[in-house]
Amino acid sequence: MPNVFAPARFGRGWWLWPGLPLLVILLIRLGALQAGGALAFPDEERHLKSVEAVEAIFRGDVERLCLHLANTQGRPADALLRLPVALVQVGLHRFWQIPPASPTSLLVPQLLNWVVLLLNMALLWRLARRWLPAATASVVLVVYSALSSTQLYVRHLLPYDTALGVVLLALVLLSAPAAAVRSPWRSGLLAGGLGLLAFAVYPGYYFAPLLPGALLLASLPLAAWKRALLGFGTGAGVVVVPLEVLTRFGHISYLRTLQHLPATVIQGDFSEGFSFLPRYLWQVEGLTGALLLLAALPGLWALLFRYARPVTRVVAAVPIAAWLGHACLGYFAHTLVFYGRIAHFFLPFLALYAGSALQLIRPRRLQQLTAAGLVAAAFWGLARFVPTYFALAYPRDVLAAYPGVAPGRLRYLNEGGLNATLNYAVPPGRPQTGSALPDSLVLVNCTFLYPLLSPDCQPVRLPAAHQPVLDAPHFLTLPAYGFEGFSPAMREQLQRCGFRCRVYKVVKL
Repeated sequence: MPNVFAPARFGRGWWLWPGLPLLVILLIRLGALQAGGALAFPDEERHLKSVEAVEAIFRGDVERLCLHLANTQGRPADALLRLPVALVQVGLHRFWQIPPASPTSLLVPQLLNWVVLLLNMALLWRLARRWLPAATASVVLVVYSALSSTQLYVRHLLPYDTALGVVLLALVLLSAPAAAVRSPWRSGLLAGGLGLLAFAVYPGYYFAPLLPGALLLASLPLAAWKRALLGFGTGAGVVVVPLEVLTRFGHISYLRTLQHLPATVIQGDFSEGFSFLPRYLWQVEGLTGALLLLAALPGLWALLFRYARPVTRVVAAVPIAAWLGHACLGYFAHTLVFYGRIAHFFLPFLALYAGSALQLIRPRRLQQLTAAGLVAAAFWGLARFVPTYFALAYPRDVLAAYPGVAPGRLRYLNEGGLNATLNYAVPPGRPQTGSALPDSLVLVNCTFLYPLLSPDCQPVRLPAAHQPVLDAPHFLTLPAYGFEGFSPAMREQLQRCGFRCRVYKVVKL
């Protein structure tokens, strides 16, 4: 297998460009972890199934191990990939009494996210270099790496970037020079295995196998398609059959789980089927998002007609077809809706379209100025995003500062007419001692702000006997988070009300 992560021909002075901007971005992602954020979304609780699976291994309970891996709503591959990290967390618990659900222990899977994003950067560079010169591929890499959406999930224990990375890996391997001497059956095995692995990691990317599958067929003559498709089916079976056997041992069928869509897939607005992605790009990425949209059509033309290679045709056609298909399923069939996590899948391809469009610009000086403007816009967006992202309060991490306060001494109040269904509990931690610990706390908006059923903000005001301890923006007020299952009206309310996570201690007068 070729070394797909080697930085092929960055050129002289690569440490300055693109090395320095990429280093800054990597350091920003590391710094972002200091605010916590893990287990902020209900979906992140699935990570703890991997922790429970490791604990079952230590007990020698194979049935319970399989049950925990199976009980992940169609994501057993993600749970399996998380086992090494979960093993580290269990070790921290056994030797240093750091609970796996504590913010300190959750830094371990967050660091895994950082590594995954780093590997995705290397894969995107490799893919861009299949048809773009090094200078333009560097622009693609830096612009994509600087996007707000690219940074967003580094704090969260979610499988989106892992699944996206598997797709990029498949495209890189199938378009490599070594693929030309590989037999159709072996190429099909690779495409089917990686395509279905991406789906098994995150089934929301149900269209992911189309990319390696299409590249497989586009790279071969028609006479070789039968052998290639047999290999593809075998590769898919190599992934699916073991997962089905494993989950059956846990008394849950993986294949049967996939037959039933969770209710959350329609948690949004069907009318946004075609407008969601442009709206997301503008409201989350700002000027950079608008530039990526403007560059999409000329970039598609360049990929289809100027380069006209199998990989460029697939990169051009399949993501667009996937977007149109998903939009139709929402707008016309009312089956699925768009989320920010779905839009997240298409961003590296939009960056590749922009890079391909740059190659059409003449003279070269104008091309360089346009590329510099695109990079400047991306970093301007990053400079605006980072202070807001770093200032967010995640209720679970706020509560982690008070591990010794008894649950009965906590009073939850929520604005926006929200009930207490999704209030966060105090995470496990080492009990504090001493007089500094408050006797009781009043928590305002320490909840997951969904659903916003009332259009009014309904602010909570407390009497003077309550001394403020913390007051910071609730994480869901960040525009990018509002695209995770909130309707347009709810997103507007999140911005208008500006909900803040507040903690008060009761002062005895």
